[in-house]
Amino acid sequence: MKRNWPFIIITGFGVLATFVFLYFFVYGLAVNTVRSSVLIEKAYPNTKPEEYINELKIKAQANGLNIVQLKRERDYYIIQIIDERVLEEVALRSPKFTPLSVITIVIYSVGNGTAIVGNNPYLWDIVSPDSGIDNIAEDFSDQLSDIFDSIYWDLKKKKEILN
Repeated sequence: MKRNWPFIIITGFGVLATFVFLYFFVYGLAVNTVRSSVLIEKAYPNTKPEEYINELKIKAQANGLNIVQLKRERDYYIIQIIDERVLEEVALRSPKFTPLSVITIVIYSVGNGTAIVGNNPYLWDIVSPDSGIDNIAEDFSDQLSDIFDSIYWDLKKKKEILN
């Protein structure tokens, strides 16, 4: 029996290329999924960090959040956001999950806009086996995301009114 070596070699390269492609695709998908669970990443155009911070303080007070400014430099701010209600609720369930109520974010300038990067409380949804903690973490993550987005839209509306 005569073997068709060119066919075997081409098929082998094709199978190998498929495995390499799948590895990079699955790896990239896994990294992006983990990144979205671990970090809150947002960017808002035509906004200065100072404006965003001032509006964040107003929104935080209205939503019962405590703001602790850890560091202020020329181009960025490091801030902790603490929700006392979430802290008490989580502490009643399990004190080891109380860090989910303390969120550290960095607000910095990106050219003609502002970016926010911080730890996502939804990370605790992955870590905790308790579905109650999962719900609290998801709700807090959604609340923060809504607050961050609403700040941008409020600033945009104020700028339109002034112009």
